Amino acid sequence: MVRGMGPRAGELRTIPLFHGFGDDELASLGGLFSRVEIDPQKALFEVGEQATELYLLTEGEVVLDRPDDDLFRLHPPALIGELGALTGLPRSTRAVVTPGSTVWSLPARTIQTFFASNQELGVRFLVNLLGVVADKVHRDQSRMADMRRNLITTQKELKRLRELVLETVETPLSAPVHDTLDKLITHNRRVNYRVEPPASLAAQVRLDAGPVAVADISRTHVSLRDVPSPPAAGSWLTGVLALAGSEIPISGRVHRVSGNRLTIELDLLIDDYAAVLEGYLTRAQLLDVLV
Repeated sequence: MVRGMGPRAGELRTIPLFHGFGDDELASLGGLFSRVEIDPQKALFEVGEQATELYLLTEGEVVLDRPDDDLFRLHPPALIGELGALTGLPRSTRAVVTPGSTVWSLPARTIQTFFASNQELGVRFLVNLLGVVADKVHRDQSRMADMRRNLITTQKELKRLRELVLETVETPLSAPVHDTLDKLITHNRRVNYRVEPPASLAAQVRLDAGPVAVADISRTHVSLRDVPSPPAAGSWLTGVLALAGSEIPISGRVHRVSGNRLTIELDLLIDDYAAVLEGYLTRAQLLDVLV
């Protein structure tokens, strides 16, 4: 990277995180940025990369690619990766800068130090940040509500088709169609919804080989990542599930193995243990809800 004069106050003024800042304050912020030397052979950042910097696009285009998901084309002025950088989360997208674009970078530590020395500005920035996050969660909730409604409609239609198969004359296709519909209906039940443990409610399973982090969890399944020498699918496993301060014994069969990640289909839990798991799932899901 080479040091530039920084983005102009007019470019920063349109960024929600800097709303309410004066020209002199924006000029001071702009001086913290460094211009990124664009390498057409490299991405700005990759999926899974630890976020330490936020970026500002003031000219050209940046393409954000989420694997097996959406593709976003950003145009200036656009702040990129600010939430990841400020919280230290790994990147969820791959960012590619088109040739001729102008991108500025700002290390999270630099802006944190700046606001520590300018606390009044820091409070305004924090209020703006909370507003941005709240708005994001609200929009995510709206999209999830749409998906839930679509899923309910799909479930009803799948059940209707299953009943239709049972009511019509049996053919060689009847059994496989019925079984496929039944599997889809079972898989889409709410009981199977999985939650990724947030950093503030980390979960792990203690196995004979040692503790292993939980990748996602539901009422019926637990997925583990970075499992040393994972057993084969169909194997029996027992362990202790640690849920942010609460612990319950679990057992079950290995449902799926992919590399060093495996999914356990849990045996039926006694009521007390099931209540502990249900309480944890509720706490984790409430972090995604604006109450």
